[in-house]
Amino acid sequence: MKTVIVSLNAKYIHSSLAPWYLKACCGEKHGEVRVLEFTINDNMDHVLMDIYEQKADILAFSCYIWNISRVLKLIANIRKISPGLKIILGGPEISFESGELMECNPCIDYIIAGEGEISFPKLLECLHCSSDNFSEIEGLYYRDSAGKVISPEKPVAYVEDINEIPSPYTEEMLLSIGKSKIAYFESSRGCPFSCSYCLSSVSKGVRYFNMERVKKDITRLIDAGVKQIKFVDRTFNCNKKRALEIFSFVIENGGNTNFHFEAAADLFDDEMLELLRTAPGGQIQFEIGVQTTNNDALEAVDRKTNLDRVFYNTSRLRENGNTHIHLDLIAGLPFEDMDSFIRSFNDVYNLEPHQLQLGFLKLLKGSRIRRDAHLHGYIFRDYPPYEILSNRYMSFDDFAELKGIEEIVERYYNTGRFAGTLKYIVGKLYHSLPYIFYRDFYRYNSGKGYMRRPVALNKLYDIIFDFVREKFSQADIDAVKELLRFDFLSCDKSGSLPASITRMQPDGFKENCFDFLRNENNIQTYLPSFAGETPKNIYKYVRFELFGLDVSNYLKDGSIEKRETVLLFDYSKADKVTGRYKSHNVTESFI
Repeated sequence: MKTVIVSLNAKYIHSSLAPWYLKACCGEKHGEVRVLEFTINDNMDHVLMDIYEQKADILAFSCYIWNISRVLKLIANIRKISPGLKIILGGPEISFESGELMECNPCIDYIIAGEGEISFPKLLECLHCSSDNFSEIEGLYYRDSAGKVISPEKPVAYVEDINEIPSPYTEEMLLSIGKSKIAYFESSRGCPFSCSYCLSSVSKGVRYFNMERVKKDITRLIDAGVKQIKFVDRTFNCNKKRALEIFSFVIENGGNTNFHFEAAADLFDDEMLELLRTAPGGQIQFEIGVQTTNNDALEAVDRKTNLDRVFYNTSRLRENGNTHIHLDLIAGLPFEDMDSFIRSFNDVYNLEPHQLQLGFLKLLKGSRIRRDAHLHGYIFRDYPPYEILSNRYMSFDDFAELKGIEEIVERYYNTGRFAGTLKYIVGKLYHSLPYIFYRDFYRYNSGKGYMRRPVALNKLYDIIFDFVREKFSQADIDAVKELLRFDFLSCDKSGSLPASITRMQPDGFKENCFDFLRNENNIQTYLPSFAGETPKNIYKYVRFELFGLDVSNYLKDGSIEKRETVLLFDYSKADKVTGRYKSHNVTESFI
């Protein structure tokens, strides 16, 4: 008996835990079990052919909001070409309304709702032995001999002791991840909180994998050279003792691997923040779900958050400078109208995260907010990801504008390539009211037709410069032009400047650059890693740029001085947190 477990991931760099957990639980006694991983961007004809060529007896799919539509199309076609094949679905997207899904899709033979690590091997054993003793399997929906869908006594499978589950990190899985994909990792399951929009709200508290196992699996991934380990624990730092132990372990042993954690900012304390301050730059990154700064909205979704602690702790993390900070907002929560959301956006933006995700409420199957949608007049898409269209507090017009602003934030803020320019525009020209700037800039882009077509990277610089040139004074135009040049050269070593960025290149400038590089004191002061190298070789990895304004300290202290300045950009190594290259003000040494 051959079983194939299929995962359709959202992106190539993603991997999937579920199929590897299931394979590890099956062992050898259930026949051959293979895992196939594809992405939703793959050609579905090719996926269909690859699956068909396996000549499997049993086919299982892990289903999520991002892949369920494609899974249903695939299995409908697979059923036609392999009528004797048994098809099993599992995963969060089919763990609610499971019976109805089977009724509407006769090609589905079985659904395992909930956690499948115990129920899946039991089902394979029944199929292997031609047994029909399905009723004892938790969370299993199946058909009787007449094709009628039978629901289980326990509608959702649940693993009481998750430490009984074998580790999924086998040699085969590590080979499939390689050095280019993200490795997903669980040190716990469940969440101590009960936010009504989240499926974790229907789980039974938090269960933990034992620490010895956690450290062993982390070490296995580090030794395999995995680029990033992304913890999928819903609130990683909810247990202070465990969080401190794991943070300490990865700081000491993490090597070149990056670790991503979802955390609650208000649960950090001084001990944890001091420990995190000792992490190597770029080793740790946090995704923090602020969601809103409206206390009524937080209370309505049962999200317990101390906003003062969120602001204070996030600022502390940001000041440390060694940790990448990603903050999330959700548009569409109860009691949050546009005025309230604008305040939330401004509050979170002004914390200066490295990335800001403007997300939209999704009314997931099984969530309490979906069940109570009528209370707030929610209108949402009937199909995955069930995203909000409007509610009692915000119209579709509001959400349409927010969609545009989300795209502008992604193009400009989240790239990190416009940090100085945006700081000047938002802080000085828009008086620290970021939402108003992004609204105006979105409308400008929309009016020019840039929102409905791809825009080349260099063109983004031209667009924002033209926006400023049409609206503000010559002094501000000059400042933005210099900051754009500084931003570009801090992020791009190609030398191919956007059309709006012009260089100051006086006679003899290049000769002065080489004179600078011949001076051993200059190399020791600014470029110590190049000690002993020839000026010609060093010149390949650096750039000297003459500016009409001194913008070298703008990101640090907001100062711009009107004087010619020479900056030296070192392209040998980018900052691991920001991705930007270091620059030095070498004006005094250059003359």
